[in-house]
Amino acid sequence: MAKDDKKKKDKGHEDVFDLAARIGARPSPSDPTPPEAAPPAAPSPPPTRRLDGPIPSAPKPRLVPAKEDRAQSAMIQKALVDEDQKREPAIPSPRAAPGPGEIDLVVTPLPTPDDWHRFELALRKVRGVGQLRTEYYRHGVLKVRVSYQGTDRLAAALRSGVPGYRVRVIGEDRATLQILVTSDGEERRPG
Repeated sequence: MAKDDKKKKDKGHEDVFDLAARIGARPSPSDPTPPEAAPPAAPSPPPTRRLDGPIPSAPKPRLVPAKEDRAQSAMIQKALVDEDQKREPAIPSPRAAPGPGEIDLVVTPLPTPDDWHRFELALRKVRGVGQLRTEYYRHGVLKVRVSYQGTDRLAAALRSGVPGYRVRVIGEDRATLQILVTSDGEERRPG
Protein backbone atom coordinates (compact mmCIF):
# COMPACT_ATOMS: atom_id res chain seq x y z
CA MET A 1 0.00 0.00 0.00
CA ALA A 2 1.09 3.51 -0.64
CA LYS A 3 1.65 5.99 2.16
CA ASP A 4 -1.34 8.12 1.13
CA ASP A 5 -3.67 5.14 1.34
CA LYS A 6 -2.47 4.32 4.87
CA LYS A 7 -3.11 7.88 6.06
CA LYS A 8 -6.62 7.92 4.67
CA LYS A 9 -7.35 4.56 6.20
CA ASP A 10 -6.06 5.52 9.63
CA LYS A 11 -7.73 8.95 9.58
CA GLY A 12 -11.13 7.39 8.83
CA HIS A 13 -11.00 5.34 12.03
CA GLU A 14 -9.99 8.15 14.36
CA ASP A 15 -13.00 10.45 13.94
CA VAL A 16 -16.30 9.43 15.50
CA PHE A 17 -19.44 10.73 13.89
CA ASP A 18 -22.81 11.31 15.56
CA LEU A 19 -25.09 9.58 13.08
CA ALA A 20 -28.24 10.27 15.12
CA ALA A 21 -27.90 14.01 14.45
CA ARG A 22 -27.56 13.34 10.74
CA ILE A 23 -30.79 11.39 10.39
CA GLY A 24 -32.87 13.82 12.48
CA ALA A 25 -33.09 11.91 15.74
CA ARG A 26 -33.73 13.91 18.88
CA PRO A 27 -30.64 14.83 20.82
CA SER A 28 -30.19 12.94 24.04
CA PRO A 29 -30.66 14.92 27.32
CA SER A 30 -26.98 14.48 28.15
CA ASP A 31 -26.05 16.46 25.00
CA PRO A 32 -25.58 20.14 26.09
CA THR A 33 -25.73 21.65 22.56
CA PRO A 34 -29.15 22.99 21.55
CA PRO A 35 -30.39 22.13 18.06
CA GLU A 36 -30.07 24.79 15.44
CA ALA A 37 -33.26 26.52 14.38
CA ALA A 38 -34.36 25.97 10.81
CA PRO A 39 -34.16 29.04 8.59
CA PRO A 40 -37.57 30.59 7.71
CA ALA A 41 -39.16 29.04 4.62
CA ALA A 42 -39.26 31.07 1.43
CA PRO A 43 -42.75 32.17 0.33
CA SER A 44 -44.34 29.56 -1.96
CA PRO A 45 -45.09 30.57 -5.55
CA PRO A 46 -48.76 31.25 -6.39
CA PRO A 47 -50.69 28.18 -7.58
CA THR A 48 -50.66 27.61 -11.32
CA ARG A 49 -53.84 28.35 -13.22
CA ARG A 50 -55.67 25.25 -14.42
CA LEU A 51 -56.67 25.04 -18.07
CA ASP A 52 -58.82 21.93 -18.02
CA GLY A 53 -62.01 23.94 -18.45
CA PRO A 54 -63.14 25.79 -21.58
CA ILE A 55 -60.41 27.75 -23.26
CA PRO A 56 -61.11 31.44 -22.67
CA SER A 57 -60.18 32.39 -26.24
CA ALA A 58 -62.92 30.17 -27.76
CA PRO A 59 -65.68 32.11 -29.54
CA LYS A 60 -68.91 32.54 -27.62
CA PRO A 61 -72.03 30.94 -29.13
CA ARG A 62 -74.41 33.33 -30.83
CA LEU A 63 -77.78 33.59 -29.18
CA VAL A 64 -79.45 35.38 -32.08
CA PRO A 65 -79.04 33.71 -35.49
CA ALA A 66 -77.34 35.80 -38.14
CA LYS A 67 -79.13 36.81 -41.31
CA GLU A 68 -77.41 34.14 -43.44
CA ASP A 69 -78.33 31.46 -40.87
CA ARG A 70 -82.00 32.42 -41.08
CA ALA A 71 -81.89 32.36 -44.89
CA GLN A 72 -80.26 28.93 -44.92
CA SER A 73 -82.75 27.41 -42.46
CA ALA A 74 -85.65 28.81 -44.54
CA MET A 75 -84.17 27.17 -47.64
CA ILE A 76 -83.87 23.82 -45.84
CA GLN A 77 -87.47 24.01 -44.60
CA LYS A 78 -88.70 24.78 -48.12
CA ALA A 79 -86.77 21.81 -49.57
CA LEU A 80 -88.24 19.48 -46.94
CA VAL A 81 -91.80 20.65 -47.69
CA ASP A 82 -91.25 20.27 -51.46
CA GLU A 83 -89.85 16.77 -50.95
CA ASP A 84 -92.92 15.72 -48.95
CA GLN A 85 -95.38 17.10 -51.52
CA LYS A 86 -94.05 15.43 -54.67
CA ARG A 87 -93.67 11.74 -53.97
CA GLU A 88 -92.47 9.63 -56.87
CA PRO A 89 -93.76 6.10 -57.31
CA ALA A 90 -91.55 3.32 -55.99
CA ILE A 91 -89.33 1.50 -58.43
CA PRO A 92 -91.12 -1.72 -59.37
CA SER A 93 -89.24 -4.85 -58.34
CA PRO A 94 -88.65 -7.39 -61.10
CA ARG A 95 -89.10 -10.17 -58.54
CA ALA A 96 -92.58 -10.91 -57.33
CA ALA A 97 -94.05 -13.59 -55.15
CA PRO A 98 -94.70 -16.91 -56.88
CA GLY A 99 -98.09 -17.08 -58.56
CA PRO A 100 -100.60 -19.93 -58.34
CA GLY A 101 -98.96 -23.22 -59.29
CA GLU A 102 -95.43 -21.78 -58.93
CA ILE A 103 -92.80 -22.34 -56.28
CA ASP A 104 -89.28 -21.01 -55.75
CA LEU A 105 -86.70 -23.79 -55.66
CA VAL A 106 -83.33 -23.02 -54.00
CA VAL A 107 -80.70 -25.63 -54.86
CA THR A 108 -77.21 -26.03 -53.41
CA PRO A 109 -74.37 -27.05 -53.93
CA LEU A 110 -73.93 -26.59 -57.65
CA PRO A 111 -70.32 -25.39 -57.75
CA THR A 112 -70.00 -24.70 -61.50
CA PRO A 113 -72.32 -23.34 -64.18
CA ASP A 114 -72.09 -26.77 -65.90
CA ASP A 115 -73.54 -28.41 -62.77
CA TRP A 116 -76.31 -25.81 -62.75
CA HIS A 117 -77.16 -26.50 -66.40
CA ARG A 118 -77.13 -30.30 -65.92
CA PHE A 119 -79.43 -30.00 -62.88
CA GLU A 120 -81.90 -27.81 -64.79
CA LEU A 121 -82.02 -30.37 -67.63
CA ALA A 122 -82.66 -33.18 -65.12
CA LEU A 123 -85.33 -31.09 -63.33
CA ARG A 124 -87.27 -30.68 -66.59
CA LYS A 125 -87.69 -34.48 -66.73
CA VAL A 126 -89.58 -34.64 -63.40
CA ARG A 127 -93.30 -35.42 -63.87
CA GLY A 128 -95.46 -32.31 -63.24
CA VAL A 129 -92.66 -29.74 -63.67
CA GLY A 130 -93.55 -27.20 -66.33
CA GLN A 131 -91.78 -23.96 -67.04
CA LEU A 132 -88.46 -23.12 -65.32
CA ARG A 133 -87.31 -19.52 -64.87
CA THR A 134 -83.86 -18.91 -63.34
CA GLU A 135 -83.91 -16.12 -60.73
CA TYR A 136 -80.20 -16.15 -59.89
CA TYR A 137 -77.08 -18.28 -59.56
CA ARG A 138 -74.38 -17.13 -57.12
CA HIS A 139 -71.63 -18.97 -55.24
CA GLY A 140 -72.98 -22.42 -55.99
CA VAL A 141 -76.58 -21.56 -55.08
CA LEU A 142 -79.29 -21.68 -57.74
CA LYS A 143 -82.74 -20.17 -57.37
CA VAL A 144 -85.32 -21.27 -59.93
CA ARG A 145 -89.03 -20.47 -60.17
CA VAL A 146 -90.79 -23.68 -61.10
CA SER A 147 -94.37 -24.10 -62.29
CA TYR A 148 -95.62 -27.41 -60.91
CA GLN A 149 -98.86 -29.31 -61.53
CA GLY A 150 -98.96 -32.60 -59.68
CA THR A 151 -100.99 -34.68 -57.28
CA ASP A 152 -98.44 -34.64 -54.47
CA ARG A 153 -96.07 -31.95 -53.17
CA LEU A 154 -93.04 -30.89 -55.22
CA ALA A 155 -90.70 -31.97 -52.39
CA ALA A 156 -91.94 -35.56 -52.61
CA ALA A 157 -91.70 -35.54 -56.42
CA LEU A 158 -88.10 -34.26 -56.28
CA ARG A 159 -87.02 -36.83 -53.67
CA SER A 160 -88.11 -39.67 -55.89
CA GLY A 161 -87.65 -38.37 -59.37
CA VAL A 162 -84.68 -36.14 -60.40
CA PRO A 163 -82.68 -38.44 -62.70
CA GLY A 164 -78.99 -38.61 -61.78
CA TYR A 165 -79.36 -36.76 -58.45
CA ARG A 166 -80.12 -37.53 -54.82
CA VAL A 167 -82.25 -34.78 -53.29
CA ARG A 168 -82.49 -33.90 -49.59
CA VAL A 169 -85.06 -31.29 -48.52
CA ILE A 170 -83.64 -28.88 -45.92
CA GLY A 171 -86.47 -26.34 -45.78
CA GLU A 172 -89.96 -25.84 -47.07
CA ASP A 173 -92.77 -23.32 -46.77
CA ARG A 174 -95.74 -22.52 -49.00
CA ALA A 175 -93.71 -20.49 -51.54
CA THR A 176 -90.13 -21.81 -51.26
CA LEU A 177 -88.42 -25.19 -51.27
CA GLN A 178 -84.72 -25.54 -50.29
CA ILE A 179 -82.82 -28.65 -51.27
CA LEU A 180 -79.33 -30.15 -51.15
CA VAL A 181 -78.31 -32.18 -54.18
CA THR A 182 -75.58 -34.70 -54.87
CA SER A 183 -75.12 -36.33 -58.22
CA ASP A 184 -75.03 -40.10 -58.43
CA GLY A 185 -71.56 -39.92 -59.98
CA GLU A 186 -70.17 -38.05 -56.95
CA GLU A 187 -71.32 -40.79 -54.58
CA ARG A 188 -69.56 -43.53 -56.53
CA ARG A 189 -66.23 -41.69 -56.71
CA PRO A 190 -63.77 -42.53 -53.92
CA GLY A 191 -62.86 -39.62 -52.03
